Amino acid sequence: MRTPTFPRINTLTGRAAMRLLTGQQFTHRDFQNETASYRLSGYIEQLRNRHGWPIETKEETARTTDKVPRLATYGRYYIEPENLKELRKQFGERLDRFIEGVKRFEQGGNHA
Repeated sequence: MRTPTFPRINTLTGRAAMRLLTGQQFTHRDFQNETASYRLSGYIEQLRNRHGWPIETKEETARTTDKVPRLATYGRYYIEPENLKELRKQFGERLDRFIEGVKRFEQGGNHA
């Protein structure tokens, strides 16, 4: 695994990374409900390929509620707990500063 890089804190990519680095597991719908963004898979792709983060996808299936119900398959994104421990060792306080920076941005305290 190459050394991951951090995205900017004031981006949706940074907001997705913060959730993953705090151990959250989430789907597109979860992220959309929190950020009003329709592009989670694009941000996940950036985190994996441009920034080098070890993000996993667990496929899930659920029945839709539309007029013609069907089964829809979607991804739940996460970082394995063992990888999170290694990342914590590798980055230490830098990881904490990134997480806190994104949280401050989301609360409106750091609009860059």
